[in-house]
Amino acid sequence: MADPTVALHKALLASLKSACSCDVWDGVPQDINSYPYVVIDYMYSDNMDFLSTSERMDERYVYLSIWSRTHGQAQVMSIISEIEAINEQPLTLETGSCVSVRVDRKRTYREPDALTFRGQVVLRIFTTHF
Repeated sequence: MADPTVALHKALLASLKSACSCDVWDGVPQDINSYPYVVIDYMYSDNMDFLSTSERMDERYVYLSIWSRTHGQAQVMSIISEIEAINEQPLTLETGSCVSVRVDRKRTYREPDALTFRGQVVLRIFTTHF
């Protein structure tokens, strides 16, 4: 079985688009002027295959940002709650298997422009493949 990175990304993007009431982007278009939105910032993974000789397991962290121009943090916190809906929900992958999706960390803060609030969510995901 091939590495599930691309399949995970595709399934995660679809799941986030379904869960969130705003646009979800893999990369923010240059002409974006519609707030709020969620963007998948980046992902990194650690090889956990020492657990098995026949199957490879990867621990992945996916970093999401929520952007809002509504006064205060309420809109960002509401979208974070929507993202929480995918916590421990199974993702079906075209390649490999998704063992677990967990919301690991979340935070909100005001951007330096004093107009924009930002939220960050870190997902901890375990995948397996042969």
